[in-house]
Amino acid sequence: MREGFGLTARLAVLTALLTLVILSTIGVALLSFGEYRQALSRLSSESTRALMTASRLKQQSESMVGSGALLLLADDHFSRRQAMFEIGDREAWIRELVVELEASPATQGTFGELDETLEQLVDNLRALDTLVQQRIDTQAQRVSRGLHDADGILRLHHLEERIAEQVRINRTLSMELGVAVGFHVNHIRSQLDTSVERLNEEIRRRERVLAAFAGVAMLVLLVTVLYVNRSVVRRVLQLHRAISRQRPAPEELDVSGRDEIARMARSMQRYMHDISDNERRILAMNRELDFLASHDALTHLYNRHHFERALDARQAELQENLYSVVMVDIDHFKRINDTHGHAAGDQVICRVAELLDEGLPEAALLARYGGEEFVALVPGYSAAALEPLLEATRRRLARSAIVVDGVSLRVTASFGVAQKIPAAAFSLCLKAADEALYEAKRRGRNRVVVRPLRQSDSEGGGDG
Repeated sequence: MREGFGLTARLAVLTALLTLVILSTIGVALLSFGEYRQALSRLSSESTRALMTASRLKQQSESMVGSGALLLLADDHFSRRQAMFEIGDREAWIRELVVELEASPATQGTFGELDETLEQLVDNLRALDTLVQQRIDTQAQRVSRGLHDADGILRLHHLEERIAEQVRINRTLSMELGVAVGFHVNHIRSQLDTSVERLNEEIRRRERVLAAFAGVAMLVLLVTVLYVNRSVVRRVLQLHRAISRQRPAPEELDVSGRDEIARMARSMQRYMHDISDNERRILAMNRELDFLASHDALTHLYNRHHFERALDARQAELQENLYSVVMVDIDHFKRINDTHGHAAGDQVICRVAELLDEGLPEAALLARYGGEEFVALVPGYSAAALEPLLEATRRRLARSAIVVDGVSLRVTASFGVAQKIPAAAFSLCLKAADEALYEAKRRGRNRVVVRPLRQSDSEGGGDG
């Protein structure tokens, strides 16, 4: 028989689902941490490098302005050339840094304005270098011609005005270069802030996903706990309560379902039914054994053993009250067995037992005493009072026909009756009834013989 989707399979599915959710949560967490680490590393390497490049660019731009000041202060051609050499070196550094900054992924937009400002600043510094060179030469000529050279003084005055104009232009260009570099620095910072914000938003999204996975895991765990409690714990406790009673009732077991507990409950129910059936059979057997211990198996009358035990229990009652004893023997019973078989003999015994049970008073203790013999203790009756009842039973037996295998049998019985012998034991009364029975046999059978009271019997007998 094909089994249903069992409890083990259901628990396995719930466990697998819970494991899958937990592993997915761990996977998402590890993936998020990995991406976060990579993003931080990328931001750190790209943005930091770009910021450092921009900072060095700004420093070099400011240094170029300082080199321009050295050029302005030069009073000989050696100092002038040294200042111009430093300006050229600064220019090379600035151009290299601009190229590096342009190639950085952290920067966007054009660097044309910065390049243009740098070109203008360099051209202006060269023009300043020319003016400074002219100033140095003019001062040298003035010294050679005399300190009161009017033309030299006028030329120096014009040169100083032009140098002042170039310095003003240099200052303006330096400020514009600083602004251009600052723009890119701010842009890098803005890009960094935007990247960090995107990263934070992604982290928040992943946190929501992780929270959702955790919620699903808790829900699956709750469903698993509730399912185990409902489908396992409660049912097992119910089974335990049912089988813990002194007399378990099979109908109290819940056998619905097709899982392992339901199959176990059905097995237990069958076991309880088997126990109940066996118990009923044992009780029936005990009752039958009890019955057979005190009754004759063929006639269902009391047996001789029970009759004698009953007499022992009623000794005090027998000594105080009147009673009579009846002995009955089926006539020619051996001939019936020999002629018609033991089955016919059994039917005859049962018929005689039935008539005796119907004819004797209700209070009589009737027993099968031996093969075809019966004995009865009749309390409260004298022999004279009991004789007509026995006579009526004898006549009914003699008139009735017992059909055995299609053959009608006529059966008779002999009766011996004895009344309680005063101050004597029951055994003497039983012996007297047996003697009366044999007297009936000697007189020709099929009769009731009452043993008369003799003079030797103590007084106290007579009719009740």
